[in-house]
Order: sequence, then structure tokens, then C-alpha cells
Amino acid sequence: MIVANTVTEAEERRREESTQMMEVIRNRMYAAQYDLDKLVMAKYNAAMRHAASLEDMREAHREYVETKIRSIEAMSDVNGLKKHNSEIVKRLEAEKAKLEEVTQVAEQARAVGKQMSKMTQDLLLENADRRSYLQDLAEGKTERDVEIEIEAERAQLELIHTSNPDILQEFERRAQDIERLRRKVEGVNAKVAEMAAAQDSLMAKFEPKLDELIAQINSAFAYNFEQISCSGEVRVHKDEDFEQWALNIMVRFRESETLQQLTAHRQSGGERAVSTIFFLMALQSLAQSPFRVVDEINQGMDPRNERMMHERMVEIACREHTSQYFLITPKLLPGLRYDPKMRILCIASGEFMPRDGGKLDFNRCLAVMRGMAAAGA
Repeated sequence: MIVANTVTEAEERRREESTQMMEVIRNRMYAAQYDLDKLVMAKYNAAMRHAASLEDMREAHREYVETKIRSIEAMSDVNGLKKHNSEIVKRLEAEKAKLEEVTQVAEQARAVGKQMSKMTQDLLLENADRRSYLQDLAEGKTERDVEIEIEAERAQLELIHTSNPDILQEFERRAQDIERLRRKVEGVNAKVAEMAAAQDSLMAKFEPKLDELIAQINSAFAYNFEQISCSGEVRVHKDEDFEQWALNIMVRFRESETLQQLTAHRQSGGERAVSTIFFLMALQSLAQSPFRVVDEINQGMDPRNERMMHERMVEIACREHTSQYFLITPKLLPGLRYDPKMRILCIASGEFMPRDGGKLDFNRCLAVMRGMAAAGA
């Protein structure tokens, strides 16, 4: 019986201690809530005072600007308004007095603003983990703006949960897809930049060599045209799109003309043939070969261009230390230029050749032809 009474008394004491402790905690919570309410009210009152001070400061600044404008205008018109000078000076002094008064008010407002800023910083320190988030939410906004945004977000959240409960999961999935695609785009951009750098490096090596090669071709091409009293150039057309790069052949066959691009319609057939031949000759000047074969190059040419081409080819082919040329043609104009280093081989073939054509004597044929020509004369 004594043991039971002892246990009951101990439980009563513990119950009383717990009740007292809960009361102490409750009182502390009420006190903390009261202190928090006081801080909120103090912040609100300070914000209202700060807003009023800012309005006064803006009004003071506006009046100051107006005063400065009037002062500048008065100074610019001082010669014509000397009789009003004293009145203007008085007004200026009065405005300066107002400015000083407003400046004092502004200083007071600035002090209040600093105090409010310190209070705000203290509150932010209490929520350091959400500092940047809270700053972004309130920056450049009034209290009313923040309240409106909160209500809008609440309404939108309720609408989301009502219409589509899975919208958050879908949002997260799409965010992951966007991040994955963003990383992919960054990788592609990095590869593009790498390829662009490689292309620039290749172009830095390729373009100077190309320009040097075209310069040599152009020099030989222009020299060929100079020998027939004409002009010619070979140019490289460069474009941002490398596929559009091209060689432009420019020619001039008459003194009254300017250099024109060689096309299928602008020049005559003979002029195009001469230009093509001279271009090929300029290319061959860069290629080493023991001999070259030119087959029926004069077909379709007018006599003037054929003579110019033939003379130029003879000059090139008969130089010292150059390739051997074989010119194959079914006909030659009379009176062409020949060089002692040249050898002419006449080849007779075709269905009208006699069976014993291997014994054909060209000298005898020429004698017969000359005799027939003399008899006809």
C-alpha cells in the first residue's frame, strides 16, 4: 500500500512539472510572436515613412531642377533683363533656401532609408538560405505588387492541381529534356567551333598557296595575250560558301573594250577557242611533261584567230628546254609561221587510199598537183 501511494505521488509531481514546463514554453511562444509582430509593425511603419520621405525627396528634386532651369534661362537673358535682376536674385535665394530645407529633409529620409535597409539585411540574415530568392521576388516592386503576385501564384497553383494533378511531373520531365537538349546544343556548338577553327587553319595554309598558283597561271595567261596585242587575266572568285569559289577568265580582244569575263555568249567562237587554248597553255606551263599532244585545236576557228594561235604555239613549242609538242590537224592555212626546229609529217589515210599506198610518193603527187595548177592557169 505504501509503494502504491509513492508511485502515485511521483506521477503527480511529473504531471505538474510537465504542465509547468508547457506553460513556460507557451509563454515564450506568445512572447516571441509578440516580438515578431512588433518587428513587422515597425518595418511597416518605417517603410511608410521611407515612402513618404522618398516622395518629398522627388518633389524637392523636381523643384530643384525647375530652379536650375530658371537660373540658366535667367543667366542667358541677363543682358535684356537687367531691370528684373534683383527680383530674380531674390527668387533664386528663396529657392536656394527651399533647396536647403528640402536637402535636410532628404538627408533625414536617407537616414531612415539606411535604417530600413539595415532592418531588411537583418531579416535576410535570418533566412540566409533563401536570400537571393527573396531579393529577386521583391526587387523593384511595391508591397502591393508583391501581394498581387502572391495571390496570382496561389490561384494558378490551385488551378494546376484541379485541372492536371500530374503537371508538376510533366514540368520536371520537360525541364530534364530541355537540359539534355541544351547540353546537346552546347556539344554541337563546341564541335562547330572546333570545325570552324580547323577550317580557318586549313584556309590559312591553302589560300596563300592557291593565290600563288593562280598568280603564276595569270602571269603566263596574260603574257600569251600580250603577244597577240590583247589582254587577259585569271582571277579567283572567293565567296563565303566555299562551293561558290571559281576561276574567272577575263579577256579583251579590242582596244575599245574593257576586260570581260569569258562566257558562252559574250565572245565569238574563235575568241573563246583562243582564250581556252591560252588558258590550257598557262596551265601546262606549271606541269612538267616530256611531250604534249594537241589534237585538231584549230577546228572551227576563223583564219585570224587560227594564225594567232598557231604563231603563239610555235613560239612556245620551239623554246629551249621545253616539252615536245605534237600538233595533229586535218588542215593548215597557207602562209603560217614555221620554225627550223619543227618537223611536218603528212599522213595519208582513208578509204580512197590506193592498195599500194605504202609506196605513195608525196613529191610526185605535189609535182602532179602543181602541173595541173599551172595548166589551169
